[in-house]
Amino acid sequence: MSPRPSRRPTRGRAVVLGVLLALGLAACSGGASDGSADSAGAPESVTDEAAGGDNAAGDLAGTVSAVTLRELVTTGSATLVVADPVAAAQQLARIVEQVGGRVEQRSEQAGSDGEPGRASMTLRIPADQVTPTIDALDGVGTVSDVTIDTVDVTATAQDLDARISALETSTDRLRGLMAGAASVTDLLEVERELSTRQAELDSLRAQREHLSDEVAMSTLRVDIVADAAAVTSQEEEPGFVGGLAAGWEALVSTVQVVVLVVGVLLPWLAVAALAYVAYRVVRTARRRRAPEPGTTPPATEPEREPARVP
Repeated sequence: MSPRPSRRPTRGRAVVLGVLLALGLAACSGGASDGSADSAGAPESVTDEAAGGDNAAGDLAGTVSAVTLRELVTTGSATLVVADPVAAAQQLARIVEQVGGRVEQRSEQAGSDGEPGRASMTLRIPADQVTPTIDALDGVGTVSDVTIDTVDVTATAQDLDARISALETSTDRLRGLMAGAASVTDLLEVERELSTRQAELDSLRAQREHLSDEVAMSTLRVDIVADAAAVTSQEEEPGFVGGLAAGWEALVSTVQVVVLVVGVLLPWLAVAALAYVAYRVVRTARRRRAPEPGTTPPATEPEREPARVP
């Protein structure tokens, strides 16, 4: 009878195979986990690169925006010919207020004695309202000339911004040093330096504010002059009023001429009056000395001759 085959080796092989299978599965799972980690790490680096690319794109967009948004200072002048300069100045002031501007300087001179009136105005207008305001001048009068100048101050503005930022950082550090000063000498020195930096910072801030105002509000000077035809028509008023005005002007001119002649002749008249008075005095004295006509002079007795002795 043949011997029955033993089952122990079969069980042992099964155990070994199970262990190997478990180790293989573990290795596979470990490799999978490592691969997943590597794969997870790869997208992370790619994400960082993509984020870096987005940041670079953002910086580039900011640079392009900074180049596109230039800071410009616009100034101009115009001459406006109207019939009544004073009324035109009032109308122009209302137009400027409607567009959000203001009148910075205004002078008016009414016409008199044949001289035409005139007015001048310095206007501050929002930068985007310069062209509409100049177009609106045609509704007030005749625009004889217009000049517009634009200056790019972007570099100046950027320089001021950089200096302000640096000084702000410097003053903040000096304040920190002041708080931690170990001696009175150090405290006074830091305080003196902080005062100098703060004064410079305030000056730069004032310059930046002024430059920003010049950029935001353009300056336009308008000279308003009277139309020569309108002045001539006003001077030559027809009818009774014109005749009365002409007669009055003639009378005033005549009186002025008479007064001038009298002023010239007055010294000569005074000399003539003195000469006439002297002449009357001399003539009166002569008349008193001369005998009156029709009278005989008194007879004089003959002188007696002395008696002769015989």
